[in-house]
Amino acid sequence: MSGRYVIAIDKNHDGTFLDSEEDLAGQVLELKWRLGLRQPYDSSADYGTAQIALRNVQGSFSPERERLDIGAGVRIACEDGGQRVTLFTGFISKVSVDAGDWSEGRSFIHVQDIQPWLEASPARLAPISDVSADTVIDRLLDGAIVRRAAVAGYCIIDVPGHDRIDSVQVFPPQNLGRRLQIGKSRFAYVGDWWDETTSIRQAIRDLAESERGRFYIDRDGDAVFLNRHQTLVSETLSATFVDDMRGMVYAYGDQRVNRLSLLMTPREVGEGGTTLWQLAGAERIGAKTSLALNLRFTDELGRPVGLLEFERLGAAFHRNEAGKGRAIRENVSARIIEIGFTSLLARLENNSARDVFLTELLVIGKPLYRRDPLELTLSDGAGIHLHGLMHFTLDLPALSDIATAQAFARYELARRKHPAGTVRELRLDARQHPSARRLSLFDRIRISESRTGHINQEYFIICEEHQVSQGGAQHEIRLTLEPADLSRFVVIGASVIDDRDEVITPY
Repeated sequence: MSGRYVIAIDKNHDGTFLDSEEDLAGQVLELKWRLGLRQPYDSSADYGTAQIALRNVQGSFSPERERLDIGAGVRIACEDGGQRVTLFTGFISKVSVDAGDWSEGRSFIHVQDIQPWLEASPARLAPISDVSADTVIDRLLDGAIVRRAAVAGYCIIDVPGHDRIDSVQVFPPQNLGRRLQIGKSRFAYVGDWWDETTSIRQAIRDLAESERGRFYIDRDGDAVFLNRHQTLVSETLSATFVDDMRGMVYAYGDQRVNRLSLLMTPREVGEGGTTLWQLAGAERIGAKTSLALNLRFTDELGRPVGLLEFERLGAAFHRNEAGKGRAIRENVSARIIEIGFTSLLARLENNSARDVFLTELLVIGKPLYRRDPLELTLSDGAGIHLHGLMHFTLDLPALSDIATAQAFARYELARRKHPAGTVRELRLDARQHPSARRLSLFDRIRISESRTGHINQEYFIICEEHQVSQGGAQHEIRLTLEPADLSRFVVIGASVIDDRDEVITPY
């Protein structure tokens, strides 16, 4: 098998890495990258990051001397059995350069996945109800403000080379690759807890947690959502390791939970014709002025209120602050730009030659109120007395059904209440395990290790970290793992009930 690593920057921004000048492999000194979840049972991945160290004695990778665009696509790959295997895909976030007489003449290209952009993009959706997590995640990703993979050949207004309408194409509606499994839960309401600080990344995290599913960015840079059944029904083994790992982090009993609190939030639907937002006092609107206002719906305690049904936007303009006399209707307007679940974006325009006063502005509709959270608690009394208390809390903001909450709590407690030996990390050398370079997120593996007596135990990979050095001769791999649960639960229609000690749970 060839040990060649292929590192490419999409310098012409066409969304591919095929041009010969985009291959940097000959200049690379060291590679590091990481993608996946921070720890077992998390629902959303941490930022995916990479760092590429390059020879820069001649200044070829100094951005102010040679073009190296922030936001340009980057792909790390390797040759494996005659095939090119993608290991990481992202975008340049910054470049740092060694300088000075004593420097080592290196340049460091820092790469990120799309998640920082999801974190910077505000979550805003029209009212939505009776929906699964994947549908909402799909809509959120459509609204994300991200750098597209392919820019060349598309129209970008006021950017030289991209602003010729008759020679470039318009960006397609979908801006991100994605693979989204259909969620198993249907949520009565989604988004009524978001406020002005809620990002798309946080909103997706809330949905993934409420489904008890997983969201991450894969090696190709695509967004992936797995429903909560994926780790129960995925039985295919991708690799087996028997006393041949470089190292592993093992502990007994550290992941147990014998008391679990689950927070869910009941809702209450208000009456139609309710005023959700109202202008507190008259406001001056200057002549020839256009203003965009974001009207956020909150209750008396400042908590978000959902707009379940929008009815109308009411507005009045006058020449005086007191609102006396005939209302002005010519050359003034108040119109809706966008309706969100907890806010409304409106545009006010005064096209006349004189200042006017906005004396009334209100939003009428049917509200959705979030009531105080309910805390559902389950305990394993025997485990607490035998092993000591280990408490864990789950906050599932989209969940409003108590029966589903009980099922979630029973499942979480059942799979974690007994002390057990678990492998948290597995460390491998790619020279000893060349096929391990193909292992990625949520691949299932089996581990046996004689010294600990940990035999034939199966895990899912939830995080992968890599470091390549010495011109590609050395490749260290660190995998973070989560125990697989299929050996403890029955999957109807797929499991043989009497072949092991199993549990049936409505999950």
